Amino acid sequence: MKYSLVLILIILAAVLVLKLVKCDTDYKPSVSFNKPELFHNTDWRIYHMEPDLYRDDGSIMFSYKYLNTTDGTTPTTLATIQSSSIRGFKQVNKTHVAVAAHSQHCIKMLNRVDNSLRTLAGTCGSTGYVEGGVGTGRLYYPYGIEIDVRNPDRLLVTDYFNHALRSVDLHTGELSTVINSGFNHPRYVVWADNKLLVSNYHYISQVSWGADGSVTNIKLAGSLSPGYVDGSFNTSRFYSPLGITRVGYNMYLVADCDNKVLRLLDLNSKQVGPVCFDGETSCTISSQLPDYPWSILKVGEDVYVGMWSKGIYKLSGICGPHNVTVYLDPGQNTATYTLPGCSYTTAYLSEGSYKFLKQCSVYTINVLKSPIVRRLMFVSRYDVSCMLVKNAYNRETLIPSISQQKRHLQTICAPDCNMSAEIETWYKCKNNELTVYWPTDKTFSVATKEVPNKLRDELRERLVGHETEYSNVKFQAPRNRTVEARPNTRGERIHFLLSSTCADKTLRYDSANDLCSKIQL
Repeated sequence: MKYSLVLILIILAAVLVLKLVKCDTDYKPSVSFNKPELFHNTDWRIYHMEPDLYRDDGSIMFSYKYLNTTDGTTPTTLATIQSSSIRGFKQVNKTHVAVAAHSQHCIKMLNRVDNSLRTLAGTCGSTGYVEGGVGTGRLYYPYGIEIDVRNPDRLLVTDYFNHALRSVDLHTGELSTVINSGFNHPRYVVWADNKLLVSNYHYISQVSWGADGSVTNIKLAGSLSPGYVDGSFNTSRFYSPLGITRVGYNMYLVADCDNKVLRLLDLNSKQVGPVCFDGETSCTISSQLPDYPWSILKVGEDVYVGMWSKGIYKLSGICGPHNVTVYLDPGQNTATYTLPGCSYTTAYLSEGSYKFLKQCSVYTINVLKSPIVRRLMFVSRYDVSCMLVKNAYNRETLIPSISQQKRHLQTICAPDCNMSAEIETWYKCKNNELTVYWPTDKTFSVATKEVPNKLRDELRERLVGHETEYSNVKFQAPRNRTVEARPNTRGERIHFLLSSTCADKTLRYDSANDLCSKIQL
């Protein structure tokens, strides 16, 4: 029985976690940006981009005919390779860049300090599929380059026409084969934890390493046939996908070149979704870019897209980390929070910190006790002499009449609230204006600044036909007088407001700054 109870609790916890992570049962990944803006103009294809580690000033290093760097205004040429465009490259450190000399069929190494260029691997000017050192090993149109995270002294290179993933020793230049199955003209690569995502002709494949040293390559998303289809990995279609960049936890953007769009690759839900721009009526299909996208790079909150012939465009508004503070309503042990764009409340959250995933964003939700208590009050104001209010004889009828109205207002308050049994009704008079406050037990956290519209409308509707009757107060003198509440510009005699106090009674509420501070002795 004991173990059965533990099993039930584990299952319930698992169900709760699933509810926290997913927005709804019909989850469809998508992401939206602001409209693309031109960052740098060129007349040729932008094959690959990385943040410039050597300059370290926000510049973007990119390859097209040459290897260049730019801050968005003036480009600087770093390297040229005769009779060869530069497809992929990888900065192995701040001063050295491994370069794929695509049509020379070899890997070069650029020294940023003295701008020297040497052959690192392969045999420049000769094609083939041969393992070995510099001048012996052969490549056939090398494309993308990445550092091997399992061994940082090696590079991984996609060998385009050999349909293989090759490995290069950074110290010796020795060229070897990692795997040569499951590829179809492999292009660019990006790490997804300890697995490698590779863009191929119309599909994305995934290379994995086993504990026994085995290497596998599977078709992850897309098909051998071109097309545009969002949805599950098995049914999705791309049309010549190229650059890939990570934008969030298990979320990647893909430059779907011949479809002229970006696509969202969601490893969490195993789905492909659209990438849209603000102003679209709904994000059900990817927005068209100004040109065919080739390369893609995320830097901070921005994404840069290298085009076929129109330079580099910048997309802002990308999903990033979000820190949200949610306050518990006074007297409540849990709070609710709905992720933006989700169709239902994620969960009831007790005091603490939580992480939620929505598309490519991670939301950190901090649930705190509210430092300020906002209490719903019924309020009426009267034009009456303060001398009458101070008269002890008058107070003998004023106070009972206020209490009687409290009982009437209970019928208005229910079922949303109750008139407070702990806090007495009170009044004050200043400048010949009497103000009466009827407190309720309805309280809110510091995050609520005004009476919620829905609650206000419901209370107002119940007051129809009773407002004058339930707000009148009486005085003994002169002549057992009944005083009606003064209507405001909207004709309302009973108003609703939130009265603020500090949850910590040792602190004083500062209404000017809406905060609690220590009481000065």
